[in-house]
Order: sequence, then C-alpha cells, then structure tokens
Amino acid sequence: MSTDTIPSSSEPGPESREDTTTVSARRDNLLKRLKPYWMMEGANVVLVPAIAWFLISVFAKGQITIAVLAAMLATSFLLVVGTFAWKMVVDGLEGNPKSEEQWTPWLDLCRWPALILIILAVIATVAEAISTLPRISASLVGASLLCLLAILEFVNYYHVQLQHFDHAEDFQRFLSGKGFRRSHLSKSIRTYRQRTRKV
Repeated sequence: MSTDTIPSSSEPGPESREDTTTVSARRDNLLKRLKPYWMMEGANVVLVPAIAWFLISVFAKGQITIAVLAAMLATSFLLVVGTFAWKMVVDGLEGNPKSEEQWTPWLDLCRWPALILIILAVIATVAEAISTLPRISASLVGASLLCLLAILEFVNYYHVQLQHFDHAEDFQRFLSGKGFRRSHLSKSIRTYRQRTRKV
C-alpha cells in the first residue's frame, strides 16, 4: 500500500488561498491515482486464485492440492484486507474520515487470522514438498508462489510499504536508500491502539 502523506481534513487550515489550492490539488491527484486500487484489490480476491487454478490445473495439467487451496485462501484473505485498507484511504480523501475509524479495528483483528492462514499454508506447502521432492510439481510451484505473495501482502499492509514500482516518488525514495516507510494501515492501527489505551 502506498503511504503518501495524505492530506487530512483534521490538519490545521492553510493561512493563504494559495496553500489551500495546493493542498486541494494534491488531494485530487492522490484520489485520482489511488481510487482504482481498492477495486483492483477486490477483483484480485477472485482473479489471483482463478489464474493460479488455470495455470496449475489446465495449463500445467497438475493437481489442486491441499497446499494450493490453503495458499489460495491465505492470499485471498490478505487481498480482502487490502481492499478495505485502500477503500478507507480513498474515503478519507473524499472527505469521509469515519470510514477509517470504522474499519481500522476490524482490519487490526484480521491480522491474526491472516497470520494463521499463512502459517497453515506454509506448513501444507512444506509437507507437499517433503512428499514430492526431488520431483517438482505444478502444484508445489503454485502453492509456493501463492505463499510468497501472501507473506508479501501481509508485510505490505501490516508493517512497511513494499510497493514502490507504481509511483515515481516512492521508487526514487527507495533507490535513495532511505528505506521502507510504514504502511498507511500500520499507522492507522497504531493511532487506533493509542486512542483506545487512553480511553
């Protein structure tokens, strides 16, 4: 998830009309770029498993094993998390900050089911590898790649932004050696936890 500094309606108002115009233009540009993301993630919930099934079962004539199914489930679950994470960012840019307040607690709770699904998928994939190696099957390759994707998605949403290829600023920052920045969802969860501790 991209973690550009997203203009917030709760930030102090600009002192000049020029500053207001700049903030508004930046918000509009961010909204235009980020709005399709939640739709793409939502579509990928179905598309990624479907493509994996086609490549394994139809193209490679392999079997859809328990490892493949477990990895599909873990990946799709993380993509659902990504869909809602992006949607609340877009809602905030459109002037609806309550969306973040509503969804952040649920996405925080989803961290543990996501982690459990990843662990189960990895265990199933390792078990398949033990039973099939040194023969490399389409199902083993597919399950391994899906497990890797689920792990990367987990890190990308719950920890640091791994996605740097789709925005020039992020990519330049990455190449400059400044390291990874925290994901927007991670920041939202941290703010939510700090707020609930004070209550």
